[in-house]
Amino acid sequence: MQHKNFIESIIMKSVILFSVLLILLQSACSHDTKKTAPIDKTYGIVNISVANLHSKPAYSSETTTQLLLGAPLLILQREGNWYQIKTTEGYMAWIPGNAFVKLDSLAYFEDSKKEKKIIFTDDYGFAYEFPDINKQRASDLVFGSILKYEENAGSFYKVSFPDGRNAFVLKSHADIYDHWLSTRQVNADSIAKTALSLKGIPYMWGGTSVKALDCSGFTKTVFMKHGIILLRDASQQAATGIPVDISQGYGNLQIGDLMFFGKKASKDKKERIRHVAIYLGNRFFIQAVGYIRVSSLNPKSPLYDKKNTREFIRATRITGAVGTKGIKSMDDYYIIDKND
Repeated sequence: MQHKNFIESIIMKSVILFSVLLILLQSACSHDTKKTAPIDKTYGIVNISVANLHSKPAYSSETTTQLLLGAPLLILQREGNWYQIKTTEGYMAWIPGNAFVKLDSLAYFEDSKKEKKIIFTDDYGFAYEFPDINKQRASDLVFGSILKYEENAGSFYKVSFPDGRNAFVLKSHADIYDHWLSTRQVNADSIAKTALSLKGIPYMWGGTSVKALDCSGFTKTVFMKHGIILLRDASQQAATGIPVDISQGYGNLQIGDLMFFGKKASKDKKERIRHVAIYLGNRFFIQAVGYIRVSSLNPKSPLYDKKNTREFIRATRITGAVGTKGIKSMDDYYIIDKND
């Protein structure tokens, strides 16, 4: 009898073990299928004012960057309702499917270069469902939001979103994209003025919109206001532009130069760039630390930043370098190189 019970026990345990293994196998297969699900569209365009991009296909993962309304993207792979994408500057991250509209081909972007568009030029505002600011809002907008122009409507532009929704934007808060781009000035004074106009905006890791900015998101936004697209991260930006020699002090720095902070390379370690700011002249610079603020390299200044002064290791100049590696004009906003 005991022998029989022992055999039945062994059989029961075997059945349970087999069932568990089967469930695990099915789960793994399901997960793999989810990961390798076919991509029905190859390109996309952001459909909300600011889309948060993540390091992994989950809202709980790190926010690495943001894309603005109208920004193009290249879809690399899909996992559930998440898409790994590449941005116009070559940055890769994950975006939820409800933040953008999927497109069949590059035709939309090619048409976009020909079609009339508007760009929202105020830092923050709204699109309305009717040409009346007292009516229902259709969406919030931030600087850099790009929408298709439909027609004039008095003091408003009638526009359309990537998903086809129509809305109205005050002309005083926007401009025709081509006109705006043709009027961009890129010089020391204009860069400094733009940078200072963002003072007080809060810091947020991954932020690249005027709602909140991180250090490289700040520099990226400043130059975008001048029609220039920089790479996303500080370490990437440090490898672009015209190098500025700071080995003998600050004499070669010009207003508008990018300043990089971190650790110099050693025998055992590579150079590590952790932070970027914009030079304002007279040893002042502007940076995103807690919020956008002005700091100084001068120990006698009340704005002296001791840590960053000690770790200021590199500078580059963007003016005069548009069209070189990693720095492009917004004329090429809708070009995404698959091979980058």
